Amino acid sequence: MIRPRPLFKNLTLLCASVVVFIGFLEIAVRLIEPKEVMRYFFMASDTTVDHRFIPDAHGRYETTEFNVPYDINSWGLRDRQFPLAKPIGLKRILMLGDSFTEGDGVREENTFSARLQVMLDSAYGAGKWQVINAGVGSYSPLLEYLYLTTKGLAFSPDLVILNFDLSDIYDDINYTSRARFDRNGVPIGVAAEVEEAPKNGVEADLVAVKDFFKEHTRLYNFIRLRIDRYLEGARREMNVSGDVRYDKYAFLRNNYVSNDSDWTLSFKYVRMVRDTLKARRIGFLLTVYPYGLQVSRKEWTSGRQYWGFRPDTLYSTGPQQTMERYCRSNNIPVINMCDDFLAASHAIYPLYYDYNGHWRPEGHMIFARRLFPWVREYAAGGNPQ
Repeated sequence: MIRPRPLFKNLTLLCASVVVFIGFLEIAVRLIEPKEVMRYFFMASDTTVDHRFIPDAHGRYETTEFNVPYDINSWGLRDRQFPLAKPIGLKRILMLGDSFTEGDGVREENTFSARLQVMLDSAYGAGKWQVINAGVGSYSPLLEYLYLTTKGLAFSPDLVILNFDLSDIYDDINYTSRARFDRNGVPIGVAAEVEEAPKNGVEADLVAVKDFFKEHTRLYNFIRLRIDRYLEGARREMNVSGDVRYDKYAFLRNNYVSNDSDWTLSFKYVRMVRDTLKARRIGFLLTVYPYGLQVSRKEWTSGRQYWGFRPDTLYSTGPQQTMERYCRSNNIPVINMCDDFLAASHAIYPLYYDYNGHWRPEGHMIFARRLFPWVREYAAGGNPQ
């Protein structure tokens, strides 16, 4: 008669088998993939601008669509290293913006900031102009104003270019709800959201185990990378309401009801940037640009379906025209690049990553080529339009 093994021995054998199996998987992953494959390895929370890059962080950012190196300089920018003090004879351009400006999905040398730098070096010679890329994912005019006044002005820019994204409306509303203001109503900081505390001991233990694997294994990130888009949907509880307070793409929804008040906060912060620069006699330019679904029926196919947009549909660029009209009526130089991307889409495809939605290198080149003539005219002392 065969006697059954005690439960304790069976559990011990099972646990040991799981540990050995995970160990083999960890070894295999270490042979094929680095640890730094997610964007959060380069980010930290901040009490003034909500979040920022970690100075001197280095690694890779990988998704199922791209795998690019990330090198953050000592100033916390995705840019080459440079001194704080501006050399004599050098003019600086400070780029402000979100993940499109940062260059999400492309190598640093393929961002439109780097492309513009090459064009300026070719036109004027090295050492005459310096383009500083201060773009950070999910920044908006409120955070860009705070960054400019607390850090950006220290670079002594001669020209500041704010690259406005449609999601900035949603971001400005949400950041303002957490912002701190001085007695005159001027924003002085946006603290990062506090993570919700575990509800009980079991949940706390599970979080601790997750954090251990996140920090000490590469297997965690290997798996996370491949299911991140599904986790993102679960976290966001996808909102397609057309209400800009909760739906970051509300302006493009069929159920969106036009309301000028939706723009109030972003308009206000853009004016604050304008006035800050005007007081210091620093040039200012604002740009607007389209998303893939506003450029071609073929662009951003997976992403548009994930976010609740119709396939094979070209969406209006009316929202960008709203910001353009506002700038022109408030003496803010502006470039609307929607027509440039629409024209380029007839000859170049794809310009955007299919799911991620950001520009491929070709998109950054279109942006830089459109920007360069304006900067060249500005440098010549003209009044570019």
